[in-house]
Amino acid sequence: MRTPNDHQRYLIEEFVEAYQERTMSRRELLRRCLLATGSLAMTASTLLLLGCGSDDAEPELASREPTSPPEAPGESTPAPAASPTDEPEGDSDIEAGDITFAGPAGDLLAYLARPANEGSYPAILVIHENRGLLPHFKDVSRRYAHEGFVALAVDLASRLGGSETAGESVGQVPPEDAVADLQAGLDYLKQQDFVRADALGVTGFCFGGGYTFDLAAASSDIKAAVPYYGTARRAISMGLAETEAAVLVMYGETDSRITGERPDVEAALEQAGVPFEVMVHEGAGHAFFNDTGSRYDPAAADAAWMATLAWFREHLGA
Repeated sequence: MRTPNDHQRYLIEEFVEAYQERTMSRRELLRRCLLATGSLAMTASTLLLLGCGSDDAEPELASREPTSPPEAPGESTPAPAASPTDEPEGDSDIEAGDITFAGPAGDLLAYLARPANEGSYPAILVIHENRGLLPHFKDVSRRYAHEGFVALAVDLASRLGGSETAGESVGQVPPEDAVADLQAGLDYLKQQDFVRADALGVTGFCFGGGYTFDLAAASSDIKAAVPYYGTARRAISMGLAETEAAVLVMYGETDSRITGERPDVEAALEQAGVPFEVMVHEGAGHAFFNDTGSRYDPAAADAAWMATLAWFREHLGA
């Protein structure tokens, strides 16, 4: 029987955590896990391993149905207030829009944002959460463009038809294929005359935070990386200790499942001998940066954003 890869296991653990916190129903838990794995057998065996295999085995959890519509981790739902750093569409200082470019298995869908003024700028790859390339990540890309960076958000559901139709199934894309598509995004950026090919960075959130670690481990093109609350398990096994990127890691204090990886991450980065820093935001939980979700923490998000900009400016030379 196939077992989940590190990113699929991360997603299942995230869904189980939401279920145990009573923000996701059992039916939604099963639906999301099945979409992430594409396999009923894999879903059942992994949930059993995590203690959520059957009603008989876990009667307390089985009764924990939320009284309001569930919010899946990383899901975009209205929040009380938007971030003051939101970048509306139509800003004359930037150019932004959907693009396609060649990837290793066909055309890749993406969103590109860049300063409108002529010139050559450092570039940042923006990696979305577990539901695909939603409007929030296009907004984040525009924010970077407003700050003097080129930003490219690659749709990792491109091989499945794109996020509009298959965003929730993005976990089914094998990690090696996702990393290849992200590298294709870097190759695309290096070919643009408005990009400084020697100044490429990457950032990502949740699911995308894990792939930020992966790309920092896999690609010598990356000079700076800022993963937000993503798992580093696969990256450590594939050579994070040999990365050439300067890495700023963002964690939420109460997000113990992910923040618990900190010692292993620090050990790998110390071995790599690169500049690195770990920020643990007090009182913040998972997905604290996403201002379209109920877990949004304005103070933590603002502090993380300012630190991220400073990191990229220092190590990419904005």
